[in-house]
Amino acid sequence: MNLFSRTEQEKRELQRTQTKKSSIFGDLSGLSLPFKSAEKNDLDRDKINHIFETYKKLPVRLLEEATVTLQKINRVVLQPKQRKELTDLLASKIYSVVLLWYDKYQKTENSLPESRERRSALIASIDAIHQLAISYKLLFRDFYSENKKKYDKQAYQFGARSLELIRLEQRLRALRYQKLPKISWQHCNQIFFSLAHHNMIDGDYELIGLIGVRKQSDKLRKGGVPTSSVRKLYLSVQLFGLLDVTTWPTRMFHVPDGYLDLLAGEGLRIVADDGMEIKPGFLLTHFKNEAPPVFQRNNNFPSPMIKFDYSHLYNTLVKDHKEIGKQQFLESYDESKFSKPLAEINEVDRVPVIELMIMGLTSRERRQKRHTSFDVSNLSVYFGFHEVNRLLKDLINPDQRRVKESRQFIDTLAMSSAMLAEEDKHHMQASWTISNFSTGGLLIGTEETDFSNPIQIDMLVAFTMPDSKDHPVLGFVRRLNRPNSKQVEVAIVRLSNYAETAGVQDQGELDSSTAKAVILIKNVRGEWNLIIKTSMHYVKGQPLKLIRANGSHLPVRLGEIIYTKRDFKVYELRSPGLEAEN
Repeated sequence: MNLFSRTEQEKRELQRTQTKKSSIFGDLSGLSLPFKSAEKNDLDRDKINHIFETYKKLPVRLLEEATVTLQKINRVVLQPKQRKELTDLLASKIYSVVLLWYDKYQKTENSLPESRERRSALIASIDAIHQLAISYKLLFRDFYSENKKKYDKQAYQFGARSLELIRLEQRLRALRYQKLPKISWQHCNQIFFSLAHHNMIDGDYELIGLIGVRKQSDKLRKGGVPTSSVRKLYLSVQLFGLLDVTTWPTRMFHVPDGYLDLLAGEGLRIVADDGMEIKPGFLLTHFKNEAPPVFQRNNNFPSPMIKFDYSHLYNTLVKDHKEIGKQQFLESYDESKFSKPLAEINEVDRVPVIELMIMGLTSRERRQKRHTSFDVSNLSVYFGFHEVNRLLKDLINPDQRRVKESRQFIDTLAMSSAMLAEEDKHHMQASWTISNFSTGGLLIGTEETDFSNPIQIDMLVAFTMPDSKDHPVLGFVRRLNRPNSKQVEVAIVRLSNYAETAGVQDQGELDSSTAKAVILIKNVRGEWNLIIKTSMHYVKGQPLKLIRANGSHLPVRLGEIIYTKRDFKVYELRSPGLEAEN
């Protein structure tokens, strides 16, 4: 399969680069090359084995020592055979330890603050895997040649190994809400394009292990060796990055790969680039790309380029989404009618993960202008349905003097991102600051400490601007990101321009004196919505009685579900009484 049909201009450019004794493929831009002579003591196999034996009961320290050893190996000039032996030895020692950490932390949902144990284990794992990948990239360079006659087939194995470790680094970083570094993205693309140049992307490749691989087949259940290919590894990295899975709850990380497996090469197809405008259902990337594939062509992209046809995956997701909506409306559930990856996860996660994937495969342009904020004043932020509803109740309490006294501690905490201040930290360093904002949401940041307030993706949030007397604005946590080792960013999607606490009763509760707690909001478009807990089993079209904060009673009917999150849902709300207020 010829993915790179060069134009005459591209051929002339290739000739110019070749006369400069430069190769387009196999170069791995930015890779630090060996420059030192080897010292025997640093490369002794017995010494390496002794290190691992010494620290086998201290896994974090073991990974740290392995990283130091790999850094030494990656700096020295070695014969390929010796580099392979040492790298394979270290890989066998490192991988089993990283597997333990990944299995442990992928199964338990992450939140802020991150425990010291978790942070130390994942940082050590990421550093070790990153250095291990560098070592295999050096081997790939040793065996690769753009010239078909000089190309060594061992380059395929080392290229595949490098992609496997890049994928693992991507997953490990995602456990900490960190993105894959630009250099890793670029090397991922360059390795794939280099092997595609020789039409070597589909050969059978034995994986080091099962991190990120689901044991589905009988062969794997019986202890068989898991296999993949350069194409499959490459697509796995691309889709994970495209969907921004880094921002998802960790329990959902495996779902995109599940769909790739299900659709057996048709979910994300690689096709040659024809140089034309990108049509819906297609993406584009180039061999130096430092990020996931894009929806639009840029004239500055260097050749060669390839396209991804994701139409089959998108249509499958839309079909699953419609089926779930239909079953929810009919209150009749049949898991066999939607895709297996969806059937395998918790029912409460199905709608959120489908919507996240569809959104990730949709080209979006920012409609609201985003403003940079230079105000470092404190922002008050309240996390969770309970705290948000409590805030709204207290705002309408007639005894405001008593409320103010009782809320003093709560409101002080809301102005800080940490429950307690560390002794060597200034208070302002644990405060919320606004990085930028728009009508659709805002990005806030703080310095993470061991005492930071607990935060999870999809948490309901209320926030008030500094010195503002306006009503609290509601939203939810869309994304967590760690741009560096100290800072954390929280992206919040805005849900309301107005919010009030309320209660609802269904038809069987009308004679009761109690009502279920809900939150009535007017969204950014001025439409009425209702926020309810996910545990409340209401459906579209259901009639309810709404009891508002002012004591008035209104008949209402639930409309479409706008958002489904683990702890709450947002419904459209229909009522003549509310429409009269618009």
